[in-house]
Amino acid sequence: MEVYKNETREVIKRFLDHRLNYRDCICSLDAALAALIPRLQCEQLPVLRELMSFNQEMVMAELRRRGA
Repeated sequence: MEVYKNETREVIKRFLDHRLNYRDCICSLDAALAALIPRLQCEQLPVLRELMSFNQEMVMAELRRRGA
């Protein structure tokens, strides 16, 4: 879970810094999730949901800020 958290944090940071467009940001977040799923344990699901929700809000807030 820590690897996923770090990867998604870096993806969001790159998106906020305009080094990734929206499409590439979503693809990168999806790829990080796909890599996590085989190792995911049931007790990690609540943490994953919370992190995914936070990531989504960060991306959506940036899109609103950009006026997209």
